[in-house]
Amino acid sequence: MRSVCCGILAFCFLNGFVWAGSDEAIERIGFGSCYKPEKSTEIWSAVKKFEPQLWLWLGDNFYNDWVDGKYVRLNDDPKAFAKGYDSLRQSQGMAALQQLMPDRVMATWDDHDFGKNDAGKEYARKEEARKAFVAFWGSPDRADGVYSAKDWGPAGKCVRVIMLDLRYQRDPLPKKGEPKSSGDMLGEMQWKWLKEELSKPGADLVLIGSSVQFVAEMHRFEKWANFPKCKARMLKLIHDTGARGVIFLSGDRHNGEISCQKGSEAGYPIYDFTSSGLTEVSSIREEENPDRIGSLVNGQNFGVIQINWSLADPMITGELRRSDGEQGESVSFPLSQLAPRKP
Repeated sequence: MRSVCCGILAFCFLNGFVWAGSDEAIERIGFGSCYKPEKSTEIWSAVKKFEPQLWLWLGDNFYNDWVDGKYVRLNDDPKAFAKGYDSLRQSQGMAALQQLMPDRVMATWDDHDFGKNDAGKEYARKEEARKAFVAFWGSPDRADGVYSAKDWGPAGKCVRVIMLDLRYQRDPLPKKGEPKSSGDMLGEMQWKWLKEELSKPGADLVLIGSSVQFVAEMHRFEKWANFPKCKARMLKLIHDTGARGVIFLSGDRHNGEISCQKGSEAGYPIYDFTSSGLTEVSSIREEENPDRIGSLVNGQNFGVIQINWSLADPMITGELRRSDGEQGESVSFPLSQLAPRKP
């Protein structure tokens, strides 16, 4: 990743950009997932026009199981990850994001850049995948996954971003016809770390990067609802730590949508903004989701979180924008809505 960072720094200096310090209030955040770097798309022009102060990669940042334009069940090429990250390094998307400082990008992975469709801890090449991820993104070198967190902005306007790893320690998915799994997605070390992050004081808004959907439950694909005990544990953890302002950002689906679990055990509504994909598009045009706000967003899209800190009760606006920059779906709410109810 050093060569990528040096290139970004050179771009900034040569083009005369002036960057604020780490105490700059973050008001515009962009995020997305499901990106094939070899594909050209106009979506990056829309991203640049939005001018995010922070960009979050939510997984499937390249497709390790897509070789020469075809899906392969298992890519056993010993140089597969090097090739994947080299493709991402040279991509249109990375070039577009050179307007950001190197430390204005955070990432997690999903199954395809982890290495195999729907894979979890049983995946034989997971340690190769982890080392390649850490080398490229500069993430903490943890033995049990690629999760990370960072605070952005000054006191009173602090956004804490938590990027989960839902692959490295995830138990196998239930097979077709089997009941939903009582297994885990994070592993105990990540749970302990997450409790510490949610318990830390100082965060006014907490964005949790989750590569798969947290709220939506009705579809047949990967989701937290496949591991109901794990999902319940997450909601209880949010409640027990007293964490305020928690919002989930997810990808994976090749469609976008905004979901909200209103009767949440966390003590306040839990929003999940799903943006997918930057290049990949599902043939599914509609599906059941009683927690959805608005409609399913078909076609290429990226996600946006905007924060109006100038108000006494800051206003949060979450949007899904299409490849031409036009709004797909949007919702706004005061930050105070994401606070535990008083008894």
